[in-house]
Amino acid sequence: MSNKAVNALFLIFSQAVNVVILFLFTPYLVRALPKQVYGSYGQVLFITEFISILTSIAIIQTAMVFFSDTTKKFEDSLKTVLGFTFFAGVVALLVLIVFSFFAPDIFGNQSLGSLLRVYAFSLLGSKLNLVLNQAMIKIQRSKFLMFLSVITNVLKLSLAIIAIQVYHSISALLLIYAIEPFITGLIQIYRLQKDGYWHGKLNMDTMKEIFKVGFPLYIVDILGSSYTYIAGFIIGIYLNEEQYALYRNGSVELPVIGTIYGTISLLFMADFSKHILERNYAQVAEIKNRIITTTSVILFPIAIFFILFSKEFILLYLTDKYYESFKIFALFSCILLIRFQNYTDILVLLKKSRYVLIGFVIFMISNFGLNILLSKYFGILGCAIATVFSVYLLAFIQLHITIKQLGVKYSQYINFKALGFILGISLLLIGFCKLCMVGMHVPILWSFIFSGVITVPVLIVFFIKKKLVDISYYKSIFVKVPFIGHKLFDLLS
Repeated sequence: MSNKAVNALFLIFSQAVNVVILFLFTPYLVRALPKQVYGSYGQVLFITEFISILTSIAIIQTAMVFFSDTTKKFEDSLKTVLGFTFFAGVVALLVLIVFSFFAPDIFGNQSLGSLLRVYAFSLLGSKLNLVLNQAMIKIQRSKFLMFLSVITNVLKLSLAIIAIQVYHSISALLLIYAIEPFITGLIQIYRLQKDGYWHGKLNMDTMKEIFKVGFPLYIVDILGSSYTYIAGFIIGIYLNEEQYALYRNGSVELPVIGTIYGTISLLFMADFSKHILERNYAQVAEIKNRIITTTSVILFPIAIFFILFSKEFILLYLTDKYYESFKIFALFSCILLIRFQNYTDILVLLKKSRYVLIGFVIFMISNFGLNILLSKYFGILGCAIATVFSVYLLAFIQLHITIKQLGVKYSQYINFKALGFILGISLLLIGFCKLCMVGMHVPILWSFIFSGVITVPVLIVFFIKKKLVDISYYKSIFVKVPFIGHKLFDLLS
């Protein structure tokens, strides 16, 4: 268990570092590029991502399933999944190159074609790289993956700044983005080969299973993309570009925070798979219970802080030009309050992907219908409310189905008393701090920084001291920290 804790910390730390880097890079791009050029850059990423979804066959989720299957030889599963991924990447690459010749006329942007062709090769590299990431986690090379991820991201963004500042070239920027996943992938392949995992064989039966397991999840991916596109489509029809800009800048979740649950769940996939094969569903529920409580100790204080201090965050990050976006951001931050677990992993391992599909169909219908209805009365705020409500509805549907399939009680799966305590105390302390800052008319910068420093860390330490997280799992991490490791562990224990 301590090994899993170490791996979780490595992955979360690497995500945190990368998000901070990107967090600082995004405002730079907005300010450094003319609006038209930045718009073209955004269109390239949007089109590429959409084609990636259309050609993915949910390969990441599928890789997680096959890499966790102890009845199959990992080396064979690795080679087979990578073979399938390479084929899907080539198809995506060709589709994007063909589309690049029509895109300028469709979008009324003549520079779009050449930019798409420069960036097209990223589709092949990024797909392979993501599967290789899952393989590195499987063989417990999270520390290696952490250093590789951080170093390549720093190098990529450093070269990107040179491309913009020195060469004033968006094409060079996209070329750097396209090359980086290839380099990262080759390094991971070298590591796998060195560790003796590169001698597997293509298995045609596994290839057929990939389609069987992946196709329902593929439909889910397409339906799930409505989370991003439906509101933008409706705002474009019923409202205007300025309203869309306000919505887009507010409709962001804090990336590393929102993916903590996925990182932790991923590390337990092998355990889940083992217990499911043994039909030990109570143990699956017990592990999920611990994951949910542990994740909530981190998530809830941060979510509440950004909900209550959404105005300060938007003003500091995007300036008063996007002041109205804070309402959208506050609503989307509410989604973090249900990001305490992966809602699809158990259903996928149970081979119940059709239930995942049903949940997303309901989500899409709800999202589309409520966006149309609420946008007429509340504008972009209505779109945000519709999307957040639909996400909550989807989470409840998948949670309910999972619990019924496992044959356990809600109380076995979720510690409601612990979650209520974490949420209540977080609201009280952060809410009190917010009132004090407003009452004393503290400038927004100092209000944001001071409040964050004195509330979120204090709350997390307090919840750990209340034994909501079993800190003993993480002792091996603390003892490796020079000078203060043992003392810090004793303090938190």
